[in-house]
Amino acid sequence: MKLINWAWLLAVILSFPSWAKSPYAHSPLDREVIHKKYYSLSYNEDHEQANWVAYELNRNHLQNCTKRTNSFRTDPDISTGSATLADYKGSGFDRGHLVPAGDMKISKEAMRDTFVMSNMSPQPPRYNQGKWAQLENLARAFAGKYEQTWIVTGPVLRDNLRTIGVDNQVSLPQEYFKVILRKTNNKYEGIAFLMPITLPYNELTLYALDIESVENITGIDFFHFLPDHIEKEVERNYNESEWDFKAKFNYLPCSSSAI
Repeated sequence: MKLINWAWLLAVILSFPSWAKSPYAHSPLDREVIHKKYYSLSYNEDHEQANWVAYELNRNHLQNCTKRTNSFRTDPDISTGSATLADYKGSGFDRGHLVPAGDMKISKEAMRDTFVMSNMSPQPPRYNQGKWAQLENLARAFAGKYEQTWIVTGPVLRDNLRTIGVDNQVSLPQEYFKVILRKTNNKYEGIAFLMPITLPYNELTLYALDIESVENITGIDFFHFLPDHIEKEVERNYNESEWDFKAKFNYLPCSSSAI
């Protein structure tokens, strides 16, 4: 684990123009922060994927009926050029969504925006379609259950990772994080998950930890829109018993006229 130079991190954050900042995450690796209509991402050219993606998710978003598009494509918003479909072809890795398509049924535009390659990270199929998908569904269940929910997701990007793709050399992360903040009755609570790709497929509770631990590993500052005293409390503590790990999420049935 690399030690984070916090003075340098603060200098990097303060150097960003206000329009480039996300209220949900700042990273010392942030070089290009892109704001889509319903989520933001920080693109890492060296690794050809996002440092993080961040968005608010609530039950109203999840009640819409937009169909999945599968319109994978390069991201024209990335000034240096994003990874491409060719980078993943024949690699044996899935184009793993960081912002899940299932979280963006809000509109056709929102759904299409999840299929840009800047929102993809190479994941083993068993991981992407298995335990990671279960975590995504649990996050949706939280969003449906609690008053307000914010989510930040990303790969743990380290030096000397293996890569795929001849042209862009997309890094192969070995771990992913998902950080969740909720607000209920004017009270904020947070929880994080750190999930390696070589996992033994235990219960999701075994991958849960406090947000501050993920900050120490990644150098990312989460949820700095909160007052400092609330942010510290939320990030240093989490109570597993106060999160409903048995919560289930099922999409509402959609009529053809609603699609």
